[in-house]
Amino acid sequence: MKKKTWRNLLICICLVSMAGCSSSEQNRGNDDADVTDSQEEDPYQVQDIEISEKEKEKIESSIYLAGGLCKDIYIGADKGESSNIVLDEETVHKMTEAIASQGLSATCGSYDYNMLNYEKVDKELRDAAEGKVSETGFYEITTSGYIRYWGLKSENLELTVTYANASFNEEMELQIRQIEKFKAYDWEYTEKGWLIWEKALSQNEEMDMHSFFRILPLEEKCREFGNRYIRPVSYFCNNLFLVNWDVDSMDKIEFNDLYDFLYEMKFGRNLDEEKIQAGIEKGEFESVIQTFFDISQEELESFARYNSQQGIYPWEPIGAWNRVQQFQPFPEVVKCTENQDGTWTLYVEAIFVEKGSDCYFKHTVTMKEEDGRWIYTGNRIEEGEERLPGYKPRREF
Repeated sequence: MKKKTWRNLLICICLVSMAGCSSSEQNRGNDDADVTDSQEEDPYQVQDIEISEKEKEKIESSIYLAGGLCKDIYIGADKGESSNIVLDEETVHKMTEAIASQGLSATCGSYDYNMLNYEKVDKELRDAAEGKVSETGFYEITTSGYIRYWGLKSENLELTVTYANASFNEEMELQIRQIEKFKAYDWEYTEKGWLIWEKALSQNEEMDMHSFFRILPLEEKCREFGNRYIRPVSYFCNNLFLVNWDVDSMDKIEFNDLYDFLYEMKFGRNLDEEKIQAGIEKGEFESVIQTFFDISQEELESFARYNSQQGIYPWEPIGAWNRVQQFQPFPEVVKCTENQDGTWTLYVEAIFVEKGSDCYFKHTVTMKEEDGRWIYTGNRIEEGEERLPGYKPRREF
């Protein structure tokens, strides 16, 4: 190759290099911005937003207003005997109603009560789901006595959440404990009417970042059935709703593990576990089970392993050693229909907060009313059988 050609090639390389350096200098600010954006948008980190003093004052004013509306109810309520406040659901509902009496949207934190004045929240969330600019908010009352405020703003499908909580101190003065504002990592408003957002990407179930709120109301009959006969049993440490059974196959039910839950439903109090460590007396066990099942004494003795020599049914309290360690979904009755034979079919969908799902699996429960009591007559898994919570009878541990 001739020297002139080499010289020309070197000049070209230098020019390209200089152009690259120039481009780098011009874009250095953008590159730095990209790095900053990347850091700020780390999906595992909460994207906090600074709150102006004016906005902070507005939030404080609104939560003080809500507190003033339900203060008298809180003062007169039974708060339990422990240092941690525990309000009964009736008190929580009354406080929710007091806030709603002024046209404010309000709900309770136990998923057992419809949101009051939900219409505006529903409309704004539907707009938000379409990418429109929207703004709304609602209050939440918890059994621990906290008053929470959730302010929601959305634009271009991005949701910004402003959160504040407050509680009454020993002098019955409302104190604001926390105020924060953040951009949700992900969110959706489901067809069923659940508002779900993830504050930041959850690394695992132990560090779950989901929040769930039912906005659209459930039918009153669904609420009634769910609160009385489905949620008290749920899926924890019993298999009533985890297997397919009917009146001819009740042997599939683990009645010994179910007893705890039915006892509380019947008497409205927990078992005195210290008195029944050796087992449950025959008459007491059968009385509780037969309140909710049309089952003969002979069948129950067989299915629940009655010890005729001791006159007891075996039973063990729930402990860390005899249950499957896992997060639990909770059931919601979304529809109920009366059948021609007089039974009712309850359509149940499992809500799993840690999975971010308002329908993790489905099952139907059949019940009938007899002599003033409601009796379980069957359960059938309709969808998601492979996603059912793990279960193992306590006797097998």
